[in-house]
Amino acid sequence: PASRHPELVSGPITMDAVIKKLQKATENTDYEGRLYLVGGIVRDKHLDTQPDEDIDIVLEGDAAGLARFLFERGVADYPPVAYPRFGTAMVIVDGRQVELVGARKESYDRDSRKPSTERGTLLDDVLRRDFTINTLLENLHTGDVLDLTGRALADIRDRIIRTPKDPLATFDDDPLRMLRAIRFSSRLGFTIDPDTLDAIRGRAPRLKIISAERIRVEFVKILMGPNAVAGLEMLRETGLLREFAPELAAMHGVAQNIYHIYDVWTHSLKTLESIPAESGIILRLAALLHDLGKVETRSTDDRGGIHFYRHEAVGAEIARRFMQRLKFSNSDITRVAFLISMHLRV
Repeated sequence: PASRHPELVSGPITMDAVIKKLQKATENTDYEGRLYLVGGIVRDKHLDTQPDEDIDIVLEGDAAGLARFLFERGVADYPPVAYPRFGTAMVIVDGRQVELVGARKESYDRDSRKPSTERGTLLDDVLRRDFTINTLLENLHTGDVLDLTGRALADIRDRIIRTPKDPLATFDDDPLRMLRAIRFSSRLGFTIDPDTLDAIRGRAPRLKIISAERIRVEFVKILMGPNAVAGLEMLRETGLLREFAPELAAMHGVAQNIYHIYDVWTHSLKTLESIPAESGIILRLAALLHDLGKVETRSTDDRGGIHFYRHEAVGAEIARRFMQRLKFSNSDITRVAFLISMHLRV
């Protein structure tokens, strides 16, 4: 079938077209009425914005069985990938990723963000999710919307980031959600609920159990988002930045010489603001990190003058170590370090 060869299908395959294909494939089957769109795709529909995430579908039942069904019907492009430990499966439909989730409960070991799972209800499933705005369920076949927390629609309307259960427990379970809270807040222009924000401040040290790769992904999304400066300031203010990027946090409050009106941190944010996101991650990183070396090289002469001798070379090396720690590619590290080392030249 053509779905096995998306390159042969003329024109781009829209998300709506993929959803319609999933609807049609499961009509008049045991799955009809039991499948629900969940997460960003439903949230963004209520915000009237273009979804930028993959398609997530939840059901009370076996996700792997649904994935096999879709492949056997010729809907999925390739054999599905199943993750039995988490009760999830993933298929590709016309080149788009579709994640299938069996409704579940989760419990966590304190030293890991990987949960133990057991089958649960739709309510169990939404309560394990990160924020209320991501808990809306939309029936794939009828379009009916379920707000099982009773707060999702109101929080979308009022533009609030809030956890569906106690935020301390939510961030204890999966500390990566603290970075996601900042990302959603800065991307959508939402306010973080005060109790949720206090919990982030209190649980910031928990970030140490998260892999560098996961942190990098969230950091880059914040950096490339529409309100990156606000996101970075939230990272600093909550203490999260100090946990994974102490080099950046140390720039705050470092006074400069008479040629600058801002401290090093604010100056770096202003520089970042001048680089459009369309310029790409290399230039955005170089803008943010270009004065990293000023903290280490700051000196004062006998007349009170402030100097930062060789801060471009020192900063390039600090940026290199920072990016290596977050597992950026060698190519990206080399390019950013080079730009920093040369940033004083015309």
